[in-house]
Amino acid sequence: MKPVGTSGGNRLRALREFCGRTQLEVELDASLGIGYLQRVESGKVRHPERDTLERILAALGTQYTERRETLELFGYIVDTPLPDAAEIRRAVAECQTDLDSAVFPAYLLDCAHRLLTWNAFVPRLFTRRVFAPQAAPPSMLWMLFDPAYGITARIANPSTFFPAQIRALRYEMRQFGGEPWHEALIDDLLKQCPLFVQHWTEALATHRTETIAARPLVPIELELPNVGTLRFRLTSEPFAGDRRFRLIYYIPADAVTIQQVIRWLDPPVHTNPR
Repeated sequence: MKPVGTSGGNRLRALREFCGRTQLEVELDASLGIGYLQRVESGKVRHPERDTLERILAALGTQYTERRETLELFGYIVDTPLPDAAEIRRAVAECQTDLDSAVFPAYLLDCAHRLLTWNAFVPRLFTRRVFAPQAAPPSMLWMLFDPAYGITARIANPSTFFPAQIRALRYEMRQFGGEPWHEALIDDLLKQCPLFVQHWTEALATHRTETIAARPLVPIELELPNVGTLRFRLTSEPFAGDRRFRLIYYIPADAVTIQQVIRWLDPPVHTNPR
């Protein structure tokens, strides 16, 4: 009787076939015995060692999310570290075409909300300090809630936008809340950013439970010098291969904003990467 494959084995087979690799090729690259991968994929080996799985996944060239999901199917717990420099460079390169083709503001964030790259519309919305050279990419949480960056004063709907940001952040904590880097980010904001403390405390007092991320549901209204009030709906598009990265799109939410973005298109815009 043919053995029934496990969910983990089936996932490995799907990843391998998507990559166009044979079992033998992967076994050689992962330094495995001949036929071992076939036994894992078919369910004959139900609990391979973690190191063995890591070698298989490396041979398949998987990214973070694929690696995490596969290891969890075999019962292994996977941390969510901050992306390293090589992973950030890859993410920036992968999203560059999308940023270049967007006809509205868009930028790339990682799971710590760090602003990694953007298109040329974004500097029209924010102040120069946001784009000043820094030792590390700044967090959008700091830039939104810390008035020193100059964005806070431009937000024309703070009573609705800031609570929505906190709700979205609390939703994300279901995935990242136990990570040391995430706890440090929140602790620093709670110690040094009074506006964040205010909205965080109010959110905790409501005991409201979110079933979906709040970010796309509440628009941001920005009062820009010599332009007026523009309204955008924020949408988030996570990377399929590494969900620690996501593109944030500012979709014009009314006719005035659409007309202003069209004016910004002449002359043509060009990407302004970090």
